Amino acid sequence: MGALKILVNDRWVEPRTPYGSPALDFIRGELGLTGTKEGCREGDCGACAVLVGEFAGGGSGGEGAGGAKCGSSDAPRYLAMPSCLLALGDLAGKHLVTIEGLGASSPDRLTPVMRAFLEENASQCGFCSPGFIIALSAWLAAPGKPDLAGAMVAVDGNLCRCTGYGAIRRAAERLAIEFADLPEDCGARLGILVERGVLPRSALEFMEKGRRSADEARRRAAGSGTVALGGGTDYFVRNPDPDADFGPLLLRSLGGLAGIAPAAIDGSPWVRVGAATIVSDFFASPLVREAVPGIESFEREFASTLIRNMATVGGNIANASPVGDITAMLMALGAVLEIGRPTAGAAKPRALPIEDFFKGYKQTALESDEIIQSILLPGARIPGARIFELPPEKREENSRIFFSFEKIAKRKNLDIAAVNTAISFRVDDGRIRGARISAGGVAAIPMMLRKASALMENFPVAGQNAKGLADLARSVSAAAEEEVSPIGDVRGSSSYRKRMTGRLVLAHFIRLFGNAGIAKELFP
Repeated sequence: MGALKILVNDRWVEPRTPYGSPALDFIRGELGLTGTKEGCREGDCGACAVLVGEFAGGGSGGEGAGGAKCGSSDAPRYLAMPSCLLALGDLAGKHLVTIEGLGASSPDRLTPVMRAFLEENASQCGFCSPGFIIALSAWLAAPGKPDLAGAMVAVDGNLCRCTGYGAIRRAAERLAIEFADLPEDCGARLGILVERGVLPRSALEFMEKGRRSADEARRRAAGSGTVALGGGTDYFVRNPDPDADFGPLLLRSLGGLAGIAPAAIDGSPWVRVGAATIVSDFFASPLVREAVPGIESFEREFASTLIRNMATVGGNIANASPVGDITAMLMALGAVLEIGRPTAGAAKPRALPIEDFFKGYKQTALESDEIIQSILLPGARIPGARIFELPPEKREENSRIFFSFEKIAKRKNLDIAAVNTAISFRVDDGRIRGARISAGGVAAIPMMLRKASALMENFPVAGQNAKGLADLARSVSAAAEEEVSPIGDVRGSSSYRKRMTGRLVLAHFIRLFGNAGIAKELFP
């Protein structure tokens, strides 16, 4: 691996800290920038959040890799990330902004976000404040009209131990009003945020000169270790203090592993999702949303904004957790993995249905030198239908995909599931076709509920009354419970998980057939 260069606040730095270390250790230890706090060291509290400026797609291109929401493809985006889970090497060629650098360009060292916190008394002990300010600064930099709802999503991974949430909410509401006039174009927006003191002037330097440095640095920064890291959001939780010689293969720094694009395979439309695509880009992608209408409504079921800005789609699969949320969704959707070697000139990747990828607890079909390169998502479930070639007004009738995701956890948000399930099917000629139900937390591996799915196949839903749909829901729910044999652990007993599997299936039916009055029929 070549020399690692990072634009830290307003100067380029070559770290002495090993590139496989968490960025938090570099920031606090080597740089002495202690405004970035060390809290849970699990990405759960947001105290260590930093702002990371990067160019769309990480150099790999493709819609859904950050550029899809920006009018200016030359502008970098700034994302808030937990530095305790961020591999230092993944900052190669990027702009790292800490709380100290955020206000460096302001005469009084206070940005508008800091001033809102000060004047609304939103900072009490102050330990969590840097993370909240970083998260809200990233929120203002993101495309879209600032509003209170968006601000609350932006800080959903930040905890205030003094429970000063009311004041933080007031500060966010004030900022939404103050910056309601921000333009959508990312380049223009960035310029205005620098002019008004939200971001430092070094952001303009990065926008003007950073892409060449970023591309060069990324080519040298991927590493070549035997451990492959996507976002690192799981690895660093389990290994918070890696050895000094830890040298992972950083998949986000490899070219060609991020981005989302349409693909035609054997005459059918697919969506190819690069394995290093971050989760927030996956849910924001217009192509993914087109292929699976409504999938974006389940984004907040997956961790927090801070984690979604780092965790990768491929990493969630390769981690082989029995309760991976993205894994459950993709299994229900019939995704296919493209698996190969990351070396230049390697053979064409092999294709493997996602349900065949898991061989045992934390065991996968990957060979020692293989990685998941991409994930193929069906673009439409009707054979031969080329959804992306049709005019918008014709797409709906050719892509009637029904999809739902449910999970049970100890906390409503930001928690690992005890059980999760997903369901997908289409309706052709008034009948259910291609039904797929997946479940996590019910076995050592994520599994397809094939018997429960088969009960739905060819069921006539057109003109069906609430009683008929409720009877089907009960049958599928009972079959799902019989099909699983979960173990018990701290997140739930075996009997609890078994029962919840059936209940989540009922929840899918209520969500998808709510207009038919099925809820009242199921629970009179």
